[in-house]
Amino acid sequence: MTPLPAFVPAYTTAVTVTELITAYLLFVHTPLSRRFDLLWLAGAYLFSSAMACGELMAFRGALSRNGLFGADAQSAAWIWILWHGGFPAMIAIAMVVNGRRRLAPKLGRVRFGALGLRRPRTGHGLAMAGFVLGMAAILDVTVTRFHASLPVLVDGRTYSGLSHSPAGSIVLALNVAALALVLRVTRGRTVLDLGLAIALLASTLEVALTLEAGARFSLGWYMARAVSVVTAVSVLIVFLREVTLLYARVIRLNERLADQAAIDVTTALFNRRHFNRQLNVTLRDAARRRETTALLLIDIDHFKLFNDRYGHLAGDDCLHQVAQAIGATIRRPGDTAARYGGEEFAVILPATGLDGERHMAERVLEAIRSLGITHAASPTAATVTASIGVATGSPGTRFDDLVREADDALYAAKREGRNQKASV
Repeated sequence: MTPLPAFVPAYTTAVTVTELITAYLLFVHTPLSRRFDLLWLAGAYLFSSAMACGELMAFRGALSRNGLFGADAQSAAWIWILWHGGFPAMIAIAMVVNGRRRLAPKLGRVRFGALGLRRPRTGHGLAMAGFVLGMAAILDVTVTRFHASLPVLVDGRTYSGLSHSPAGSIVLALNVAALALVLRVTRGRTVLDLGLAIALLASTLEVALTLEAGARFSLGWYMARAVSVVTAVSVLIVFLREVTLLYARVIRLNERLADQAAIDVTTALFNRRHFNRQLNVTLRDAARRRETTALLLIDIDHFKLFNDRYGHLAGDDCLHQVAQAIGATIRRPGDTAARYGGEEFAVILPATGLDGERHMAERVLEAIRSLGITHAASPTAATVTASIGVATGSPGTRFDDLVREADDALYAAKREGRNQKASV
């Protein structure tokens, strides 16, 4: 096929950046998950990224000095061997760390470095990154400067012969062994395990295609580079998926926490904070739409006497039952019932006039009476009753003014004998 010199820089840059991002995500995830195998996986991807940079530099040297191939082709070939051999080797170490408990009977008392550690920290990630980058730099410099002293892997003119080199067979065997170990240890239990298995399978296919192609810029060589992209992106795609799912869960949790923060525990109605916010919103909407807003303030009659007679547990149960009775009278989606404080409740009725709010107040009074909760200490009735203050806010009414009117109406209902509604 026609050589495309620009393909290698573009391909190598894409692989380098992708694997660097994957390594970063794995390093960040390691202390959070407390898994040392992820530390080695991060090291594997960082090593692969660093070696890809080395191959790109060697290719640039070959292109600038001797056409497409030349002496620097030996450096590029050796970097490719070390790259595609070191990556599965570090993956294999990660699998040994991952499966240390299952492999313990076979390993006996042998310990491999981090096998005995249980809580990886940020320092471990920095140490691994330094080790990997240092090793990659040493290998790149050694191969680039002393390639003449190394065994010849490829023909300097055609870049062929790699398939007949023992080094190529060793690299292929390492990839096959690492793939088998990944399947044996992980068994595809998680999405990350599946992504890693796909990455190793793609790496193995890339090595096999490269060896089979026999020359750079052949069809098999291009196919191998296309397959290698899967190695770079498979685990990254898994992490991006996990981040997306995590973000969705965080949003749902925030919504749930916001709902819980707005709910009164005892009554299961909205709390005072939510009431204040909702009434402000309702009044602003009413001013814009030129509508009236009704507000009911409800107070359980002689509730202190009820607590003194039956105890606070019975008092909490009474509050809960009354709250549920109030909530059951609300039918429109825009209506809001909340615990105003102590034994007081409030109901916000958007777009409701005087007749509508009085009707709703009667329904609330009847709902509370129908509970039939015994209140022997009440001078008003034998069962629990309530008094209701009714207020109507015209378009533009302020929050404080509407609440004050409802509160004045509530005290008027109490002065008139309780167990009734009143408006001012």
